[in-house]
Amino acid sequence: MGDVINCTRFLCRADDLVALPEEPVEIPRIPLISLAYRVGTLLDIYGEKTNEQHVMNALRQTICQWREQGIPIDFCEFASYPRLDVFPARYVIFLELIEDQGHKLDTQQIQILKNTINTEVEEQLCKANQNYKDNRSSTKLGPLDSILVRNGTFSTFLRKFLWTDRASPLQIKPQRRLRNEEHIRFFYDNQIDISSF
Repeated sequence: MGDVINCTRFLCRADDLVALPEEPVEIPRIPLISLAYRVGTLLDIYGEKTNEQHVMNALRQTICQWREQGIPIDFCEFASYPRLDVFPARYVIFLELIEDQGHKLDTQQIQILKNTINTEVEEQLCKANQNYKDNRSSTKLGPLDSILVRNGTFSTFLRKFLWTDRASPLQIKPQRRLRNEEHIRFFYDNQIDISSF
């Protein structure tokens, strides 16, 4: 007959957070372990825990609103970071848009995007994450700053900063949360202006 082994530990990365129940529960013979999230992947200034899915949902809803207004675009990629050097602190989201095939945005449509992006993404992010909405309502967090970047910015970012000789381009996961000051500066330097879209 086999030996009975009691496992009291498991191996994971040091920055993984494992969700534990608040109340003691009966642990099954083979417990299922669920990772809550990886530390550093959240936008979390005051405990609002805005994750990639919250931002993705907000961006998708905003794109749907723009499409209903007759602006034929989709989003290509995004990255974000918590801006802590201003008061009140706020999130900054860099967004690269792509036009539908066969369509070219005119200057008026680009201006509409630039004028409405902050309020529309903010509204959708408040719907996606109640904790974010509460912190915005109490003015702990400043208004969201959404910045449109030029076409090709994210592919240039991958080539310039993330690709190495040791990893295939297919192995590189896009960075949704920027931490490096040089990376953040790169996106600010690639902000869109009317003539570059």
